[in-house]
Amino acid sequence: MNGYRDFFLGALLLFLAACGGSGGGSDSGGDRGGNSPLGDAEGSVITPQVPAEHWGLSRATAASVDISQGQVDAILNYVLADAATQSVLVSKDGYVIGEGYAAGFDAQSYGTSWSVAKSIYSAAMGVAIDEGFFSSVEQKASSVLTEFLGTDKEDVTLKQILQMRSGLASNTDVFFSGDQTAHALANTLTSEPGSRYDYSNANSQLFEPLLARATGKDAHTYVLEKILEPIGISAANVGLWLDSTGTQPMTYCCVDMRPDDFLRFGLMFAREGRWEDIQVVPASYVQASFEPVGFYGYQWWSMNETLLGQPVSADIKSAVGLHGQRVLVWPEQDIVVVVLTQYEHFRNQGYVLDLSEDGLNFPNTCTARNTCPGSIGGAVPSYDLHGLVELIADLGAE
Repeated sequence: MNGYRDFFLGALLLFLAACGGSGGGSDSGGDRGGNSPLGDAEGSVITPQVPAEHWGLSRATAASVDISQGQVDAILNYVLADAATQSVLVSKDGYVIGEGYAAGFDAQSYGTSWSVAKSIYSAAMGVAIDEGFFSSVEQKASSVLTEFLGTDKEDVTLKQILQMRSGLASNTDVFFSGDQTAHALANTLTSEPGSRYDYSNANSQLFEPLLARATGKDAHTYVLEKILEPIGISAANVGLWLDSTGTQPMTYCCVDMRPDDFLRFGLMFAREGRWEDIQVVPASYVQASFEPVGFYGYQWWSMNETLLGQPVSADIKSAVGLHGQRVLVWPEQDIVVVVLTQYEHFRNQGYVLDLSEDGLNFPNTCTARNTCPGSIGGAVPSYDLHGLVELIADLGAE
């Protein structure tokens, strides 16, 4: 058990230091890749030819949306050069204009979010505010989280939690606790609320009691009803992880979906929270989510010079997860790019976290990165993120 705990804690800390983020299985147990002929021994890059409706994520040529196929291929090849990549999708104007998969995977293969889930549950918080369950982002969390009353956490606001500026300790150890919500509620204050950015998984786990207590629905039910189902994602096609108690939704982590469904979420945010004629998330909340203090908004990252350390050519936002999960959004150009890492989990294993050696069940992307306990040799390196951002920016070049 200690080996798994040490691995996960070390991996999370390493990822947070490098980039700040924190990530199923197949459609049916035992078959990761589905029945598509796309997954040959060399992997696959697909460029369909037939455009269709604007919201349907139908496949189209790059030329049909006035983009060079060579520019799209450059993104696919760049990402797939990372040997741990499972899938990459590129969309423009609601059409998928490029997609590629590693050998053994295809469009029906599930991936996991890791901390991309933070952006998904943040969206649910935006809806809950809009529905009047919270007065605004300035509301004190202690009005719902009564455990904070009479403590130095009493004045922490929802906005500070959303921006990772709550003053609560940078705490990645929540993943290994039994009752993860209890762990998050007990987290200590280490700085003045609002004074500094401090990335913390426990911070985002507070969405679980906030949503449950305010709305009367558990966080999984609420995010399905208010975010995922309105954008065309069936509950039957989503894996939502619970902590090891089997009762507490994990709201900082671990939503399992197919690549097109992650793309749906990104497209909804690219279009200011709209899906067809439905305003799923308030446009003002989407805009605030994308407005960074430094490089971080409401559980969304800005791919800017502050984060990447180099000038960038486009204002691209991203939901980010451990081991390379990304939903990159460029609203100005209506472009979304999804990248998922190879995932070792079958749906019939269920979605209750179990880190015991006898019943081990967790969102496994460490095999692809060669960072699991007992792995021999070095970790599988990823691509340079700034390079990917610039390749996406090239899609919008005149």
